[in-house]
Amino acid sequence: MTNLDCTVLTCVYNKDRSCCKDNIKVDGSNAKHTRDTFCTSFKERTDSFQNAADCGCPSKATDIHCQVKDCTFNEQCKCHANHISVAGSTACQCKETECASFRCKCD
Repeated sequence: MTNLDCTVLTCVYNKDRSCCKDNIKVDGSNAKHTRDTFCTSFKERTDSFQNAADCGCPSKATDIHCQVKDCTFNEQCKCHANHISVAGSTACQCKETECASFRCKCD
């Protein structure tokens, strides 16, 4: 599992900059830059979803399904980085998040 730091404070699964989900999905299959990636597991914290962050204890160790073909950490659709960061502190939708640790194989 990969250690995940998440700065997406508007996500219902974010608690103490960690994720309450035990797995997330990162997409942006044709990404060449960090801004082209996003966390499809993002769910905006709203009045009706305020308490979903209580879904469990947040954990740094997270299983990450990765659909970003050209990321150096992607091996058979799994992230094999030791540590990543998901960014987008004021996101209202998943496309406003990004895998800040993305590294393109083309670099």
